[in-house]
Amino acid sequence: MGLNTYSIQRFIGINQGSDENGLSPTFSPDAANMDTTDGNLSVASGYTKYIQSMIPGSDTIDAIAVHKSSKGEMPIVITGKKVYVYKNGVWGQVYNYEDARTTIHYDTALVRINTVDYLLIADGAHQLIKFDGTRATPFGSEEGCSNIPVSYLTIYRGRLFAAGDPENPDRLYYSCLPGSGRTIEDWGYVESSPAVEGGHAEVGSTGGDPIVAIRALSNQLLIFKKNSLYRLIGDRPSNFTIERIDTSIRSTVHTAIAAYGDVLYFVTADGLYYYNGVTARPCPDMRMIKGILSESDVSGTRAVVVKDKLYFTLKRGGAKTDAIIEYDLIEHKYMLREGFNVNDITVLGENLLLVNNTHHVYLWGSGNTYDGQPINAYWYTPLTDLGDKAAIKSLHELYIRGSGDTLLIEADAGTVKTHYRAILPEDRSEVLEIPMLNEARCIRLKFANEAGGHFTLEGGVELCLGLRRRVD
Repeated sequence: MGLNTYSIQRFIGINQGSDENGLSPTFSPDAANMDTTDGNLSVASGYTKYIQSMIPGSDTIDAIAVHKSSKGEMPIVITGKKVYVYKNGVWGQVYNYEDARTTIHYDTALVRINTVDYLLIADGAHQLIKFDGTRATPFGSEEGCSNIPVSYLTIYRGRLFAAGDPENPDRLYYSCLPGSGRTIEDWGYVESSPAVEGGHAEVGSTGGDPIVAIRALSNQLLIFKKNSLYRLIGDRPSNFTIERIDTSIRSTVHTAIAAYGDVLYFVTADGLYYYNGVTARPCPDMRMIKGILSESDVSGTRAVVVKDKLYFTLKRGGAKTDAIIEYDLIEHKYMLREGFNVNDITVLGENLLLVNNTHHVYLWGSGNTYDGQPINAYWYTPLTDLGDKAAIKSLHELYIRGSGDTLLIEADAGTVKTHYRAILPEDRSEVLEIPMLNEARCIRLKFANEAGGHFTLEGGVELCLGLRRRVD
């Protein structure tokens, strides 16, 4: 019986896009709460309180956003009927909606009106509100034709665009071009200068296909509808052109769209899509998490880009447990994070903020726990017969380098699972040798932490095994 080495040179991410037997061992068909920076395998960081004081009230947290101005950035939270801002070390209420909030979904936009920076908030049921860093007031007016309840907002070529009017679901509104006394609060006609006037346009010619999101790129405005995708090009009403993009995509929601440079990424039930400036296409690697998506609900997904990573939330399984997918936009790899509750996410500076039912705002990627709760992390290698189904694989020894807390190893050899508990060396240059038992035609390993501990495996791993064939 000859000895062979099953080597995993580095760790990349989750891949559920093919049968495990043909999968490179650098991928995992099932992993959670792991990090593969630099090709090493580590327990991922958790989150800690970004703001120590609790958000007031007991209603469900509906949304979190950030107001930005030359004076700095401050988180805004909407819960129940109330809008709160964290300023000068305390949470303060700045607005109260008149009616109860149940199925409302919010959209926001950062704008400048005259010389003041505002955060606009749309809820689809009422006139927009605007927050200037101190107080929130109604946006627009009946005289300016801008007191219409809308759901979706974006800024394109200096104008405010809005959609999601319940009475006119196919209508796209646009403001006047600011200047000479005009602001984005003016949506009406300007007889003396039609080039700067506001107005609206109908998108699509059939019913049952309402606008569900709008997002701007540098040279075009994308209009997402329930069953189709359009774009607006041009820089003034006289040359605005609305075109249907010839593509077939699953529907998305406005909170599931995020920009990376001048590329829009959006989450659908099929996976991650992107808009390349001409048409929408599925990301080539979208099937890497098809198993996760097949059991997930994306109707309430939130997506943001922080530095070079895209994060989007999911509701998983029948119990609708929360999870976050982390997609590396440079290395094109996916990782799953779970074991916590998440209501919404946003970006403040270069940080990802998370808010959940504990009524706290958290800083993502900080600490080794989920605010004191242990992180349960694991990584499965693919179940493989090593391309030799006839050979019986006899496990001999596992060689690893690493550091940190206790490492739990499960060796899956046929119907027998053998568990090992390894104390990682203090010197990261040492190689730990772990004797192993059992044999089978197919093998798989699982690496996991113990009681929320943190570890790092460096330089891959190697498994020494023997191959033999039965003889009559």
